[in-house]
Amino acid sequence: MEDIHRRAIQSNFVSLVEQTDLDLMVTALYEKGVFSGEMIEKYKDTRLSVRDRKRQMYMAVMLRGPDAFRHLTDSLQEAGYWNLARDLDPDSSLHFRGHHFNPSKYISRPQPQPLSNGENSFISIRMKDKKADIETQKNAIDENGPLLISNSQEGADSQECEPDDNVPHFNVIKSTKFIEDEGTEFKLYKTRGPRNKRGVLLAFSYIKFQQGVDEHRSGADVDAKKLKYLFSELGFKVFSYLNLTKEKTQDTLKLLNQVLAGAECAFIVVSSHGYQRGGASDVEFRCHDGQLMGIYEFLEYFNNERLPALIGIPKVFIFQLCRGLLELPVLPAGGAGDGTHRDGTAGARAGAEGGDLPPAPAASLQPPHLRQPPARLYSDMLIAHSTLPGYVSRRDIRDGSWYIQTLCSVFAEHAHEYNVNELFTLVDIRLRKQFHVQTSAVEYWGFNKRLYLHPGLYET
Repeated sequence: MEDIHRRAIQSNFVSLVEQTDLDLMVTALYEKGVFSGEMIEKYKDTRLSVRDRKRQMYMAVMLRGPDAFRHLTDSLQEAGYWNLARDLDPDSSLHFRGHHFNPSKYISRPQPQPLSNGENSFISIRMKDKKADIETQKNAIDENGPLLISNSQEGADSQECEPDDNVPHFNVIKSTKFIEDEGTEFKLYKTRGPRNKRGVLLAFSYIKFQQGVDEHRSGADVDAKKLKYLFSELGFKVFSYLNLTKEKTQDTLKLLNQVLAGAECAFIVVSSHGYQRGGASDVEFRCHDGQLMGIYEFLEYFNNERLPALIGIPKVFIFQLCRGLLELPVLPAGGAGDGTHRDGTAGARAGAEGGDLPPAPAASLQPPHLRQPPARLYSDMLIAHSTLPGYVSRRDIRDGSWYIQTLCSVFAEHAHEYNVNELFTLVDIRLRKQFHVQTSAVEYWGFNKRLYLHPGLYET
């Protein structure tokens, strides 16, 4: 390996270790001849943490032959780690921003599932792809925190996009200068740091449901690919969680501090069937096992008591869900027609656990002179909904949901010049122009500063 390539790996070593999947990368490098069957045995040693094994693997790559670097970047592209491939190789075709670049060429592959019988756990990707009828791989929590499906690991049952059809090309325009604080009451959230600190996207996608308890969400996989590509281009670390049960969702949320530590901002997307909770303003979404989880319960995991390190850090939530069963009138010119589904169905609360909303916390019984000044439980949160309370949210089975389609195009075109509040206003304007009938909504929970994403611009 040439010194320049070795230095590129060293410069991006932390990102490679933190953002890639061990089994997926070992399998790809083995198939390309970088590692022999004997060499990959050490990466099965569970006495070492997954993180330590990844460190060993990337150190070993630097000692392999002259083609190892090319095989590494090819493997990253094939697994969907476009941002890492670009960072490693300045000559990569992924740096080309023209309309010919097609991110669907580098679709995510199913992660090899470890075997329990002691056989080699790094199963051939090509062999794995042929097993179309296998059960969707279950996500788990390991000793390093929540299973971070960072830019990879979709269940084998999820529907993949055909090139050029389901994932259209779009160009993310990069910033040329930082937006400066103007000295007014409207301050700026800080987004000037290095690339590995700019932001984190957590994408929770629920596409299929056990025992047919709810309709398969055709087109939602297109949303996931678009979001992954968009936020990678914006300089974010992308972590995708596909078809988690309610318990696995809760387990993942409990360990968020390990994922979000040091990030300048966080975007969190939840995409599923949604149902209006009877007698309450809350909405519930369907998990893979059929159980329902309220969005207020979900948001509790991000409050200032649970995540004190994120006080002052902007957190943007995007809920691609139905919020009821009401249909907005469909106009003849471009309304909901054939090929669109809604993210919620009648018989809404099958599988719900029931119960009332959690009671409000009791007031302090301490004497006034002993009480600490009250602190906000929720702050720095922007909550965007794809539709209004009580109404359905539309999803095209080929192009993905109307809202995510629109959001991706607006952010790609305008994130370099407008703040996030303005971007969501533009999303609703374009949603009206393009689809006519669906109205989005945004809530602000102490989100009192301006957030600029500064795509492609970093302080050194």
